[in-house]
Amino acid sequence: EWLGRRVTVCGWVRTIRAQKDVTFVKVSDGSTPRELQVVVERGALGAEEVSAQSAGASLRVEGLVVASPAEGQEVEVSCRPEPGHSVRVLGAVADAKAYPLAKKRHSPEFLRTVAHLRPRTNLIGAVARVRSTLAAATHRFFQDRGFLYVQTPIITTADCEGA
Repeated sequence: EWLGRRVTVCGWVRTIRAQKDVTFVKVSDGSTPRELQVVVERGALGAEEVSAQSAGASLRVEGLVVASPAEGQEVEVSCRPEPGHSVRVLGAVADAKAYPLAKKRHSPEFLRTVAHLRPRTNLIGAVARVRSTLAAATHRFFQDRGFLYVQTPIITTADCEGA
């Protein structure tokens, strides 16, 4: 259903491989454990800037969904030197060698040391997706039975320091 449609994709670079005429970028936004391959052709708007990026950079890509010739993926986004196609770097990684999240698996202990990057990992992304699904199902269960979701204020008699 998506083949041939023009799309806008935003996400973080997982891997990037720049070649002479084309740059292959694996992009993830955390909504699924799988990455989406973006093929940026030389001459596309922003192609030069994106080919200099590394893992961790955030991108906005406008392109066309096409059937992928590679095994393991059905579709990819093609960003060509055509009107309406572009790639824009939203946030670059200042020092690629210092970026702590490689493609390998990371332990929860290590992820605690880089809390601001945890949502970019497969582990935390999977936990967030499960939590979202369970919360939605719980809300739906009670709403289907006529209950209201009310966020009540917290009233306490505790005398906090500095009060």
